[in-house]
Amino acid sequence: CLQLAKAIEGTLAGPAVSLADLVMLAGAHAVWQCNGPDILLRIGRPDAPGPDPEGRLPDENSSAALLKANFADKGFSARELVALSGAHTIGNKGFGGPYAFDNTYYKELLKKPWTNTKDSMASMIGLPSDHVLPDDEELQPIIQEYAKDQEAFFKDFSAAYVKLSELGIR
Repeated sequence: CLQLAKAIEGTLAGPAVSLADLVMLAGAHAVWQCNGPDILLRIGRPDAPGPDPEGRLPDENSSAALLKANFADKGFSARELVALSGAHTIGNKGFGGPYAFDNTYYKELLKKPWTNTKDSMASMIGLPSDHVLPDDEELQPIIQEYAKDQEAFFKDFSAAYVKLSELGIR
């Protein structure tokens, strides 16, 4: 990000694009590069004066109730929580290919592969905060919908990502 920030210094974009903008734009671009939706973002986020305060993000061992409360405190619905959690499909945590953005995350959540006692690596699939999602009666129907309908996931993820990107925008 700092290299890109230096590259736009002195251009028309320089004073308008913050490091916070670059982070959100990089995330949206990564999703698109992995065959996910094309997410259009506004710029104008101020850079934070320092690191996020402790507890701003939920702990990876949070229960579904704590995750929902944490997201609700920021103005996000349970549906938006589930949609944004779909970003975990990218990477190497057992939810599909490391460079694929699709609805495999939801299909795997419903299978609960981390419970396979015959696989010594099963517990390494996903985060504990992923594992609690399909057991929540409010979240499970959303997971089932996204597992069946990738376009609904893409639409909802894009909207929630834009909403996330605009927290604190000028």
